[in-house]
Amino acid sequence: MEMKGPLKWARQDIRDMVPYQAKVYPDGAKLDANENPFPWPQSFAKRLQEDIATYPFTRYPDSEAKELRQALCDYTGRSAEEILVSNGSDEAIQLILLTFGGPGLATVISHPTFVMYGMATRYVGGQVIDVPLKEEEGTYRLDVAGLLAAAAQEESRVIVICNPNNPTGNCFAEEDIIAVLEGTDKLVIVDEAYYEFSGKSLVSRLQEFPNLVILRTFSKAFGLAGLRVGYTMASQEIIREMHKVRQPFNVNAFSQRAAVIALEELEAFQEQLRAILAERERLLPLLKPFPWQVYPTDANYVFLRPFAETEEEQVKLSQTIHQALLDRALLVRKLGGAPSLNGTLRITIGEPSENDKLLQALEEIYDPLQKRWAL
Repeated sequence: MEMKGPLKWARQDIRDMVPYQAKVYPDGAKLDANENPFPWPQSFAKRLQEDIATYPFTRYPDSEAKELRQALCDYTGRSAEEILVSNGSDEAIQLILLTFGGPGLATVISHPTFVMYGMATRYVGGQVIDVPLKEEEGTYRLDVAGLLAAAAQEESRVIVICNPNNPTGNCFAEEDIIAVLEGTDKLVIVDEAYYEFSGKSLVSRLQEFPNLVILRTFSKAFGLAGLRVGYTMASQEIIREMHKVRQPFNVNAFSQRAAVIALEELEAFQEQLRAILAERERLLPLLKPFPWQVYPTDANYVFLRPFAETEEEQVKLSQTIHQALLDRALLVRKLGGAPSLNGTLRITIGEPSENDKLLQALEEIYDPLQKRWAL
């Protein structure tokens, strides 16, 4: 359809895109966005409230986030010059692509994975080279040969690996990631948004691989999803280039201060982390009797594929399960948009009471005698 008025000047590739939309459901258990389900620890909330009264929020924030970067040095073992703070990991992804990508250049992505890698690539006018993951023995692996072949293409600039992977939940074999790093001089982003749940990281290999970039966030284990704080770790040279395209006041003063206090109150958040991991171990075996494939997870969510004869039946079944849970005030993530995701579900580990409510709802919509969903 021919566009009229000012919209006719919008980029055609932007007009063709479907925006990422996170639906808001005000009531019920929110088990769809992989957030920390617990309220802020009292010690953290108390200190943050005290800061509000005295901190100079009337002034522009520290453009370089010096205090937060110093706190991150202590947490990660990296130097301040190797850290860039961003407005969530989403901004960090865009900064990297603004620096190293652009029109006619490509990002190599292993699918299924976090949708924003591809969308951010298209925002800057780039293209996506999709290398599907290998599903083996009930889990997913990187196609190392496929990634290196894609990285070798002239237009490729960036390879993205989410570890643990969203939405599948599993960590990839470290030797496979290292093989990618060793096999290309292109930029390799390892997104460790769920690092605190897996305990697995490549931070110690940053010095060894100058093309390695690691992303992390305060949105998950630290419960600051509403404040949008992420950070990038890479060589000083890469960080220096990224600063050139960063907005000067990209992270507000309140979010910076909250992240600093969160790191100072680390033990309180680690107590919540231990509770989430304990719930994960309790919930996983209780999900397995239902007629779906429960994939192993190193994160705070579970990836599920309902059993069905055809993909069409699987899609319909997942939609029905999703709606049946929503009718019982339980919001889980219904995935789709690609053959590897069509008909799948992702459930975030909630508080114990939320997980109990989920299990009760599943028992209501499942007939154990017929061994099928009673929908």
